[in-house]
Amino acid sequence: MILICLIIQLNNIFIDQQVFGKDNDDEDSKDNDDEDSKDNDDEDSKDNDDEDSKDNDDEDETDNITEAKKNMPIAQLDSKFDKFGIEKIYPTKNGGEEWFINMNNIYEDRQFYPFGESVSKYSNSNLIITKNDDLSWKIKSKNNLAKVRMNVYTSDGYHPEDIKTLDQSELEDQGYMQSKKDWKNVEITGYIKLNNNNIPIDEGRFTWYNRGGHHTEGEPCEGAAYKGDLFFSGDNRFAKEQWHVSYFFTEVKKNLNTIKDKWIGYKFIVYNLEKPSDPSKTNVKMESWIDYNNNGKWLKINEYTDIGKWGNSGKKCDGKKDQKITWGGPIATFRWDWADDVDFKNFSIREIQPPLDN
Repeated sequence: MILICLIIQLNNIFIDQQVFGKDNDDEDSKDNDDEDSKDNDDEDSKDNDDEDSKDNDDEDETDNITEAKKNMPIAQLDSKFDKFGIEKIYPTKNGGEEWFINMNNIYEDRQFYPFGESVSKYSNSNLIITKNDDLSWKIKSKNNLAKVRMNVYTSDGYHPEDIKTLDQSELEDQGYMQSKKDWKNVEITGYIKLNNNNIPIDEGRFTWYNRGGHHTEGEPCEGAAYKGDLFFSGDNRFAKEQWHVSYFFTEVKKNLNTIKDKWIGYKFIVYNLEKPSDPSKTNVKMESWIDYNNNGKWLKINEYTDIGKWGNSGKKCDGKKDQKITWGGPIATFRWDWADDVDFKNFSIREIQPPLDN
């Protein structure tokens, strides 16, 4: 009997050890699973956070670059545009002359003479210039007889004492009137808004021109020029002034869009067409371009090439009868008459790299 009781007691102890072992295994397993799971979750979470963070950082960087490009002046993004963000029709010559109006204060611009040959650079007896709220400028006349000549000198300035000859055959060989920096192959650009005129719109005009100096009767041969005429009606033509005053004109190109009472851009481009095979046969081409809606969309409205047989008064200045004006001059000009209220902005002149004449 004692033996039987002893066997039963030993059996119970064995069973308890098995159960106790199982509980320990379950607890260890649970602890290990929980720890592994937590470690894995933390690692996965960290990986996901790192990946999400990287993605977000990349997205933020892309957004920042896009925003930076959006805020950057367009001229810095694309060489097809000038410092005002205006499209260039022809590229600027490497190392060439460039002038951009000082839109902050036109009177601090040492190359710009808004009253032309006026006694004072800063005032005129008939013309008044003020700044508009939109930071453009306005020029008005006191007596409604506006005569505007806004002259722009090259970086060398205007020094008539440095003009050694006005013999046009010599100027043709020399290539310039005052210095090698003279305005010759250029793209002249200006934005204007005609608010009021005191002459029929098919007679009044804006005129951009270059290739000479001052236009005076005292030195008529200094007053040579090629000119682009944009009438207040929107019509267009070109002019050749062989000396001051001796004009020859192309036919007027009519039925173009009106330009009054709105901002428009006008480009007059003039450049020599030189034949590499025969440099002596240089022609001169002129082009007129308009941005009709002040939105940067330029349209060529007219062109003409002086190949000779245009003009007959060149001999007065010792040139050929139909002398082509192939040289540069120290002054370029923005001109208009009989418009007593005009807004203007973003004037510029760039020396361009012209195409070759094939």
